[in-house]
Amino acid sequence: MSSRGRRPVRRSPLPGYKACRNCKAIVPEDVDKCPVCGGTDFTKDWMGLIIILKPEESCIAKRLGITKAGMYAIEVL
Repeated sequence: MSSRGRRPVRRSPLPGYKACRNCKAIVPEDVDKCPVCGGTDFTKDWMGLIIILKPEESCIAKRLGITKAGMYAIEVL
């Protein structure tokens, strides 16, 4: 098998947390409603993590459309 191509999916990169499919916010597993967007569709299949502390001062947050401080997945599968 070639090492090129699709990356292997790593489930639950941060045990005890899940990602909102709508805004990519990372929240504890016991949360039923996303505190960022109010969404209720979550997944444990996500990759990468970014932590935004001051979205109003962050060029990365602006580029990603993040307006609230928190943890966000880079890719939600």
